Amino acid sequence: PLLRGLYDEADATGFDDEQVLRALGVRTSVAALLDEPGGAAELLERLADPDRPVTAAQLHGLYGALAELDPEQVTLPDELRAVVDGRVEVVDASGAVVVDSPDLLPFTSGVPLLPVPPARAADLAELFQVRRLSESVTGRVDSEGTEHEVPEPVRVLLGPRTPESYVEHEELVVDGVEIDWRLTDDGVLHASTLEGVAAGLAWAAGQWPRRFEVAALLEDPSRTEELARDRWFD
Repeated sequence: PLLRGLYDEADATGFDDEQVLRALGVRTSVAALLDEPGGAAELLERLADPDRPVTAAQLHGLYGALAELDPEQVTLPDELRAVVDGRVEVVDASGAVVVDSPDLLPFTSGVPLLPVPPARAADLAELFQVRRLSESVTGRVDSEGTEHEVPEPVRVLLGPRTPESYVEHEELVVDGVEIDWRLTDDGVLHASTLEGVAAGLAWAAGQWPRRFEVAALLEDPSRTEELARDRWFD
């Protein structure tokens, strides 16, 4: 599915040998393509072709796979496919930015973004010799807030990396822009909404998928036992 749109569909009925398919020029998977000599260059060339449709979800998976490659084996492309204000476009590679920090997304209007799993963000930036979002925005907190302890049920849910406290702002202003939350370089979470607190705590703890569950706990602590029981089925 990750290669859909980048290659023409081929009927491989009756061809069970993957090596035969490769010899015929059929691409069966991203992994197989990147294992081939010149496979990365071929993929990047097709990504730079605006006539070949690609979704943002595809890009996320494709860039995650490319980020695993040795930069020495990849020629820097002149153009890349990126997400610009929700649209997938071909852009100049030098202006692209790897997304590595969800709290800074409000600063990305008009910025060509390269989506990738967070653990691979630094690798992708090195591969393409581009900046990460966290390196592109100062992220200075300009407003004042009040410190609060993180509730015990939330710390239990998110584990040992959960911050002990957060700073609540009536209006959180970062670099002159009002946003919901910001996790600063020194590990302090600033937030102005319940959803912002939940997202920031989950991100800080390395438990991003839990942010909605954290929000439910913050809104109604009486659901602690119910949500703990639900986690039996994770």
